[in-house]
Amino acid sequence: EEGVIEALMELMEDEDEEGDEDEMKDDNGDSMGDENEDLDILLGDHVNNAVAADENAGASADVELAISRAEHLTSRRPLLLNRVLLRQNPHNVGEWIKRSELYNDLGEVDLAAAALEESLKTVSSRKAVNGSPSTLVLTLVDIYENQQKNVDAARNLLERICSKNEYEFQDSEDLAQCHAAWVELELRQENWDMSLELARRAVSGNIGRKGSKAARGLSRSLRLWNLLFDMEESLGTIQTTKDAYDRALEWKVATPSHVLNYASFLKEKKYFEESFAAYERGLGLFQFPHAGATLLWKNYLTDFLERYGGSKTPRARELFDRCLAECPSENASEFYLLYGDYEENHGLTKRALGVYERMCNAVPAAEKYTAYRLYIAKAIQYLGVTSARPIYESAISTLGDGPASRICLEYAKMETGLRETDRARAVLVYGAQLADPRRDPDYWKAWHEFEVSHGNEETFREMLRVKRSVQAAFSTVNYNSAEM
Repeated sequence: EEGVIEALMELMEDEDEEGDEDEMKDDNGDSMGDENEDLDILLGDHVNNAVAADENAGASADVELAISRAEHLTSRRPLLLNRVLLRQNPHNVGEWIKRSELYNDLGEVDLAAAALEESLKTVSSRKAVNGSPSTLVLTLVDIYENQQKNVDAARNLLERICSKNEYEFQDSEDLAQCHAAWVELELRQENWDMSLELARRAVSGNIGRKGSKAARGLSRSLRLWNLLFDMEESLGTIQTTKDAYDRALEWKVATPSHVLNYASFLKEKKYFEESFAAYERGLGLFQFPHAGATLLWKNYLTDFLERYGGSKTPRARELFDRCLAECPSENASEFYLLYGDYEENHGLTKRALGVYERMCNAVPAAEKYTAYRLYIAKAIQYLGVTSARPIYESAISTLGDGPASRICLEYAKMETGLRETDRARAVLVYGAQLADPRRDPDYWKAWHEFEVSHGNEETFREMLRVKRSVQAAFSTVNYNSAEM
């Protein structure tokens, strides 16, 4: 029992000690709180404001960082969109060009050049869309030459493309543009001999023997031939220029304009016979009905007549006859006029009238009326008025109703001038059957005035009778409003 009592006493003492310790902690906490309050009273709110300021500064820095990141992302948005499009189709030439332009706008010229270099390794000419692969090369050359001022880099790029065939073009015209750009680059650097040599080599046909199909097609590129002709005439000799034109004619890559330029060049250098030989070679390549044949013959005849005039008449006539024998009727009128004028000035009048007669038979129906009027005028000029009668009669029998009726009026007027009233009336009677009073009232008005001036009551009644019969004959004919 005593042991139990002692244990209970010890427990009670322990509880008293724990309560005292809690009271001491409360007292200490109150004392610490009192001390903090005393410090706040002494220091004021400066400490709390400093802590709040630190927290606000951190938040503001975070906001500024987020804004700068958003602005950077916004500025790079076009490049990112461009990259997405290039991932979708890496053979999009337009997007590669746009990427280089975006870098240029940002002032990153090196990155622009690097993007185009990458494009040349990525884009396949067979799959290229939205532009020509040659545009990539030309744009990169422009960046090297004009922005980076590195001509050697531009020259090295063109050498890799043109000579070493590092990029395989599908179309020879793309490769021709690169060769032309190389020549123009050397011209801008005033390397005259180098540029001329490059132009000659481009069309020599030696580049593409072991190269691609595009390289083998360079020898037929009109772009390169035009460039070579211009440079030969400016920088080369007369012989090298002649060799270039002769080679183009031999390979049948020359056009009618090249033939004209060749002939004009030889004419300026006083090589007249060689100029005519160039025309002959051109006419061998471009024969009627080719459109260039008309231009070549016209210039050939004009230059020949300008050079020799009437001193080589048989040769000139042979040229005219050859031309007219091959020329289609649609293009023959100007050559007949030129031939007739030549015969009038340097030949015989009889031959000139024969040429005009041939023209009336050869030209299309739409031009026959004009041709006959010219023939009649020339006949009256050289042979007199009465010589035109058979020509008028031939014209009336050949032309259609409308033109024939107008020829009848002119024929009647001529006979009236000769005081051949009966012949004039006979012509008017014949032409009346070709002139519908509804469509050609001028014809009947002219006949009416003729009878008033030169006829009598009987002839006037005859005119009215003929008019009624013609009206009856044409009464069953219907016309469109546009034909009236």
